[in-house]
Amino acid sequence: MKRFRRYYYDLFSRIYDRIIALHSKDKSESLRRFLIKKSAFRPGQRLLDVCTGTGAVAIEAARYVRGDGLVVGVDFSEGMLRHARKKAEGQDVPFFLLADVCALPFRKESFHVVTCSHAMYELSVETRRAGLSEFRRVLMHGGRFIMMEHTPPSSSFIRFLYMVRLMTMGSSGNREFALDERPEISRFFNDVSLEFAPTGRSKVVYGTKRSQ
Repeated sequence: MKRFRRYYYDLFSRIYDRIIALHSKDKSESLRRFLIKKSAFRPGQRLLDVCTGTGAVAIEAARYVRGDGLVVGVDFSEGMLRHARKKAEGQDVPFFLLADVCALPFRKESFHVVTCSHAMYELSVETRRAGLSEFRRVLMHGGRFIMMEHTPPSSSFIRFLYMVRLMTMGSSGNREFALDERPEISRFFNDVSLEFAPTGRSKVVYGTKRSQ
């Protein structure tokens, strides 16, 4: 199954950016700037972008890197990473690595920020929860995890298709998460909040790692 999903995303990487832009109505990169702003990422800090896809968020975050700062994007699809590396040619950062969100190749407390954009809905319940545990592990105390996802479409027909997609996501856990991510995110992070993006087509949910 994992091999099939990797092959699917390798193929999907060819049109991924166009699909995201079409649904979110964001062609000016304002969503990426909004995500980075809400992540509280600062010059000199280290940011990890998981399920980085073609690297849009990681490349935007790299604009804020100063001094010892670092941005790393990870994905399990080599096809996605190939497009990401091509888009980032000539830049010192970000770095892109092939990795599984369930077993990130980093020491604990390595990053100040972990981001994930338009990918959490694609993960199975087990993978998502294992991933959230890993995100918490690699975050420093006081660090922030932030995810961005689509909101339900306003068009009645597109909204119908969106609800059909939720109904076919494999389990009630996935559907419940898509409708309200905060309860599950709160199992791993504190001070969980939700905000809508300026376009109205996406939202961010974020929380902080604190000692429990």
